[in-house]
Amino acid sequence: MKDTGIVRRIDELGRIVIPKEIRRTMRLKEGTPVQIYINKSGELTLTKYSPIIDISEFAQTFCDVVNSVLNINIIVLDKDSVIAVSSKLKNYSGKQVSSSLEELLEERKSFLFNSADGSKMLELFVNDENTYSSQIIVPILANSDIVGGIVAFYNSAEDGSFSMSDVKTLQTIANFMAKQVE
Repeated sequence: MKDTGIVRRIDELGRIVIPKEIRRTMRLKEGTPVQIYINKSGELTLTKYSPIIDISEFAQTFCDVVNSVLNINIIVLDKDSVIAVSSKLKNYSGKQVSSSLEELLEERKSFLFNSADGSKMLELFVNDENTYSSQIIVPILANSDIVGGIVAFYNSAEDGSFSMSDVKTLQTIANFMAKQVE
């Protein structure tokens, strides 16, 4: 655990202010759910709550099955980082979501980008150096809240593009995942 050297006092209502630098670094915004843990020695740990983490094993199975059946690159993410990847994408595991992908997910709708149609490809991750030829981005909405997303893509080295039927397939799976989280 990293010591920040920051000390805060509890106010009369039992609140502690999390410093702005830490909120920015951890991408904590107003209304972000936070889990509180207490270890055996009495230390408190605050972590950002992600309900989709609870189904990460299911998400991993989904990624592996979709990749083996449809032969596409597939990633499941919470609002901040990758939680499951198809088997050949292990180096993507844990990558942080780019702000542009985060903004698209906030729009609560699905997107299809094909470079063959002239679409500009989205940077998917922070410091993403990959080039893509096709992308699908589908939000996972549980109780009307965005809990994550599904991203499918072809790298520019791969020959492939997606269709609206691929988008519908991923929307169906995203709805199923959302039901598992609710």
